Amino acid sequence: MIRVRLGERSYGIAITDSYRRLPEWLAGLRLPTQGWVISHARLLGRYGPALLGPLRRAGWRLSTLAVPEAESSKSFAMVERVIAQLGRTAPMRAPLLIAFGGGVVGDLTGLVAALFRRGVPYIQVPTTLLAQVDSGIGGKVGVDLPQGKNLVGAFYQPRFVCHNVRVLRTLPPRQRRSGLAEVIKYGVIADRQLFAYLEQHLAACLHLSPRAVRVMLERSCRIKAAIVSRDERETRGVRARLNFGHTLGHALEAATGYRRWTHGEAIAIGMCAAADLGAELGWLPRKDAERIARLIRAAGLPTRARSVPRAAVLRALRYDKKFIHGRPRWVLPTRIGRVVVTERVPAAVVQRVLARYLE
Repeated sequence: MIRVRLGERSYGIAITDSYRRLPEWLAGLRLPTQGWVISHARLLGRYGPALLGPLRRAGWRLSTLAVPEAESSKSFAMVERVIAQLGRTAPMRAPLLIAFGGGVVGDLTGLVAALFRRGVPYIQVPTTLLAQVDSGIGGKVGVDLPQGKNLVGAFYQPRFVCHNVRVLRTLPPRQRRSGLAEVIKYGVIADRQLFAYLEQHLAACLHLSPRAVRVMLERSCRIKAAIVSRDERETRGVRARLNFGHTLGHALEAATGYRRWTHGEAIAIGMCAAADLGAELGWLPRKDAERIARLIRAAGLPTRARSVPRAAVLRALRYDKKFIHGRPRWVLPTRIGRVVVTERVPAAVVQRVLARYLE
């Protein structure tokens, strides 16, 4: 069990191959035993019985609520719809919410949990590689606006996180690659041995072999748990390191209406650009920048953004949460395994580097 250590808000992260022990893990947390599982209809049809069966047999009274399987579900309209349904049928006691899905479901459910009745408990049960290694941990919850990604949200920690590695086996290749982008991020920011493992065992990682999945999950989750434990609300400059690749990545998502790339694909381009920017400034050896781009390319992820208006991307950069003091905040590698967070990047250098990525 991996722990996120936040005092009274601490919680565990279980990496398992079934949901059979979930009632046992939840039993000591004093959670409501009635509530909702928020998910997608297709996922509920395929894996819902495996999740709901053990919980219901243990006495949980759970209903299901399906939302569309798209980034568009991360919206105020969907938050309002979900809260309205909870409000119509909620018992007098506070319910438990279970986020059962990828990052969209996790972010949406977490924000609903933070807002409904001024806060109800929720647990994360991520079902994609990206959500298991990243978005399902740490309590950042929110929705998108047309101007930018995750511009409305909160820090609201789950009470427990359960990763079932078996559900990853049915992920399509594009979702596997998207999740792998976040694992590459962890290698660059904090674990050069993980980065080397990805280079040496890339085929196994893409095929989600059991050993590779365990390595990716355990190392990524431990890194994020440690960072969140030190800097829960991104006020100490530690958690900001998790945004490597996200400055440009989020801008690309917003500039294309969240329809062209998955989140992992967008940050893959962002990581290449950030590494290039670090090399341009002389902070990162050029051979390391090339090594980062080579791994991203070998994973089948994009390294350039073609046919995207530069003006739209620059406009989205200004709306990003990381745009402070009139300048974007960049996370730039100084070597594989270490990054710095900085606003002190000359605009001319940014423009010159971005010109290579916004073809």
